[in-house]
Amino acid sequence: MQVDPATGLVEKLAGLPLFHSIEPDLLRAIADKFDWFSLPGGQLLFSQGDKDDSLYVILSGRLGAFLLNDEGKEVLIRQMPTGETVGEMAVLSGEPRSATVLALRDTELVRISKPAFAKLIDEHPRSLRFVTDLLVQRLREPPRLAPSTGAPKTVAILPLDRELAASVFTRSFAKAFAELGLKACVLDNSSIERPIEWFNALEETHDVVLYEAESEASEWSRLCLRQADRVVLLADATRPLLFVPPAFEAALNNPRRASIELVLYSDRPSLSPPQTFSLMMLFKTSQHHHVRREVPRDFRRLARMIMGRAIGVVLSGGGARGLSHIGVIRALRESGMELDLFGGTSMGSIVAACAALEWDDQVLAERMRAAFSGGNPIADYTLPLVALSRGRKATKLFQKHFGEQHVEDCPCPFFCVSANLTTGEMKVHRTGLIWLATRASASIPGVLPPVIDGSDILVDGGILNNLPIDVMSEMRRGPIIAVDVSRDYGFKSTIDDLDHRSMWQLLSHARQGTPNVLRVLMAATTVSSLRQLRRMRSHVDLLIETPLPEVSMLDWKAFNLTVEAGYRHAMEILEKKKGVLSPASDEVQSTNPEHLRTGKAPHVA
Repeated sequence: MQVDPATGLVEKLAGLPLFHSIEPDLLRAIADKFDWFSLPGGQLLFSQGDKDDSLYVILSGRLGAFLLNDEGKEVLIRQMPTGETVGEMAVLSGEPRSATVLALRDTELVRISKPAFAKLIDEHPRSLRFVTDLLVQRLREPPRLAPSTGAPKTVAILPLDRELAASVFTRSFAKAFAELGLKACVLDNSSIERPIEWFNALEETHDVVLYEAESEASEWSRLCLRQADRVVLLADATRPLLFVPPAFEAALNNPRRASIELVLYSDRPSLSPPQTFSLMMLFKTSQHHHVRREVPRDFRRLARMIMGRAIGVVLSGGGARGLSHIGVIRALRESGMELDLFGGTSMGSIVAACAALEWDDQVLAERMRAAFSGGNPIADYTLPLVALSRGRKATKLFQKHFGEQHVEDCPCPFFCVSANLTTGEMKVHRTGLIWLATRASASIPGVLPPVIDGSDILVDGGILNNLPIDVMSEMRRGPIIAVDVSRDYGFKSTIDDLDHRSMWQLLSHARQGTPNVLRVLMAATTVSSLRQLRRMRSHVDLLIETPLPEVSMLDWKAFNLTVEAGYRHAMEILEKKKGVLSPASDEVQSTNPEHLRTGKAPHVA
């Protein structure tokens, strides 16, 4: 027996909280004035500035509101799920639309125009109760603008190669969500005939829904892309990509749709992908990930990255004092946390790169000891036409330990920063040779020769940003642990007059604290960014400030003392923060009030 469409609509409206208090006869009168229609995922409902004066109610699915930011780019400011209304202010006042709204899923809506709305009120004055409820609901909402940065509810997995074992990947991916305590379900093409309400119900009962698409541009694959908050492009890390179906290209290049992330998948336990950079450029992805089939932690890392629960570690510069980062990394690992992504400046960039390459604690300590404890890595002094050091010793050191490995091929995401003297701006290194990126990040002006990148001159990132918390924060991947070694750095002089001292008098005070040229230049790299550092600390979930009062920036021979100081202090901090750090779920629960605030975006008229 077929159900009368009007009766079906009344039943749907009756199931929405907004209509719970409306009598059945009035609800039927309201339903009679509504037009019932479907809007495919990705399709526009209306644009900002449009004169559309209709009121919409979402029966199932999800809409998204977009506004232009200061850079002229559309950003998602609000998501509107089942039961919400869109445009009540426009139907009452006739004002132009205040935002662009499109379907984030296949969505069912009902629409009532302004003339039909006026006729409804004339014929049924009691319907004013419906209007009153709408206005009260809007007045209760805070009028703050809050960009939508929540975790995705739906993830489409799109294999780019029909030879890929996509089902094996998806099952392991779903298992990783379960290990994080999240309820996930997997959908394949057997669900293609399901109604929109069924997909909507799955979102309500699960933390994340994984859509396993097909490598062809099939009807099911197109549905997966329409439903997705996030699209994971699954590529074989060892095979060249032949082509991308045009239907996929159009969907993936839509700037208003789901963000795209690239996963390079491999059956090999160790990985050196030959095509990471080319795929990054092809799809212009904001983030890429390396996942090895037999390495469960790779799937857990990917799940945390997708859900915004990844732990990012940022390490500061500080010369020899930065060796303490080695001990801090060991302490964090021993606490049970799986660290997901790394960034740093100068000495911090070197240790961060080692951690991103997944060197274990023993290998990390041994390699850094071999590199730095044997003596000053900048001791090949020369006539200071460009710098005090030739830089050859430092360059060979970087090349020896990092070889031809690239930043984009690190198992864990990694970045480092340098200062571009040509443009006066910070450069964030996310691709290219690791040795060259870290060499640029650690090129102290006047001490080491700069790195030349085309016509640009790159020097130590500490000049502009000695602890790049902001770079990590902008990635919006989860909580941030920052480690700073600039605390209590006692750069003081034991001599009261430099201008009128002879060279021999200065030399006699050298070991007692005379601010010689090396110490002055190294300390100067961090001074200008100290104010920025104080401001950026509000973005940190856990700050570790390693006290090293007896260690100078040039005290390379104090390797064991410095590393152990970092380890001991980090373990003390972690012991105090047992209620804040949760190794079981690999999640840092922020104690920063800024991270505990939530707010709704203004309603879209």
